[in-house]
Amino acid sequence: MRCRVLCVCILFAVFGEAAAGNPYPRVERYELDVRFVPLESSMTGKAVVHFAPDEVIGDEVVFYLHAELDVDSVLIAGQVVSVSVGQVYYDCNYALIADELMVSVAGRDLSGGLTVYYSGYFHPSAARSASDYMRIDDDGVFLRAYGYSLWFPVFLPDEGDAYAVMFADVIIRTPAEYHSVFLGTKKDEYTDGGERVTAWSASGASLYNAQCTAQRYTAASEGNCFVYRYADAASEEAGRDILTFTNRITGLFQTRYRRSAEMDECYVIEMPRYGDISSGNVTGLMASTWREFRKDAVARRHLAHELVHPFVRVPVARADSLWSLAIEGFPTYFHLPILAEILGWEFYDGFIQQREKMYLEKRRTGKTRRGADLPPEIPLLAIAADEMSTYKDEFVLPDRAVLFLNYLYQRMGREAFFAFTSDLFNRDVLTAGTFRAVIEKYLPGSRADVEIWLSTTEYPERFRLAQFGTSGK
Repeated sequence: MRCRVLCVCILFAVFGEAAAGNPYPRVERYELDVRFVPLESSMTGKAVVHFAPDEVIGDEVVFYLHAELDVDSVLIAGQVVSVSVGQVYYDCNYALIADELMVSVAGRDLSGGLTVYYSGYFHPSAARSASDYMRIDDDGVFLRAYGYSLWFPVFLPDEGDAYAVMFADVIIRTPAEYHSVFLGTKKDEYTDGGERVTAWSASGASLYNAQCTAQRYTAASEGNCFVYRYADAASEEAGRDILTFTNRITGLFQTRYRRSAEMDECYVIEMPRYGDISSGNVTGLMASTWREFRKDAVARRHLAHELVHPFVRVPVARADSLWSLAIEGFPTYFHLPILAEILGWEFYDGFIQQREKMYLEKRRTGKTRRGADLPPEIPLLAIAADEMSTYKDEFVLPDRAVLFLNYLYQRMGREAFFAFTSDLFNRDVLTAGTFRAVIEKYLPGSRADVEIWLSTTEYPERFRLAQFGTSGK
């Protein structure tokens, strides 16, 4: 494996020297037409890519695809153009390898876009964690885009900053028994012979969120919320409660947090094991969580956590020290004061108290509840992007971040806190410096304490829940 990684890295360096100008032009708009054949683990695709008009493009452009996919041809203005292909190490694909394709565009008119025809397979990979369940098989289609599985051309180098694009037209073709979910708005659905065709569009969608799921679903809707569930009684019963809950809590999120979140329609889909996801206006819950929804507050908290992501996500540069806290720390807390309005403040108080107890125990022992070693504690703003997965589930982001944001809630008071969140999340971009400044605006004189919370691992007595309580009533 070490030899393989070394080889692909060398190939990447050679490709990098060959490219001239800007090899990764910013994509303004995609048009996708894909056909999935689950029983064969395969897909075919056509992608028309339109670049932002202000991009200065050199003689070549570079894009990436999942390593099992092959490019059949690339066209500009109807003419086939030359393409160089190699495989490179690419951490933002679940198999850790991607096809790198260099397209000669010198002297070409790109105003009509670049068209890529491609096809191939998506088999499971054990290269990363088991929760990277991306694949196409008899169960259906389980794909996410940049960062997970490159099922359409992505013009971003490994670990580059993802950005928002328009998916103007996305056509998904599957066998008729499968229902597909993309993101944004479903524009049309019909069957043609033995094939189901579904049309979608999405504007301002992050490349991270361009998921595609297709299974043998049964669909139901209420208001602007849609659920896609498995065809059994337990899933149907839970699906009714999920519809009602989702409509209510997303309305509250939109009032308190990001007003511009793309939530004209909201889709909640039942997924296999490891299926809890948040992809824009699509939320996936694994089947075990789904079926326990009615009687389990933890299941409702899991759904609320996934649903809140698009309402508290403001673009943050991957290199900014706020990135990890914003991506995973914010959603870990900000669903809680809203969920308390539905489940009661006793739920909120109990949860926050449990977080502190667990946090103190982990600091004391350096172990999880099951006795496994924890990573060393580091400050919230010291968690680099490539360390986020280490700190997001067991330690620091799910506990210290929650305690810090609860501290702000208690110190500001409910009214000022929601003025703070509305101000924070309705910005075009966010940095660590901006975050500090907005806190100081709504909690004057807090700068020194905020620095302790964010830039150290200290947890002085005045930060403890016993000093200021938890209840938001």
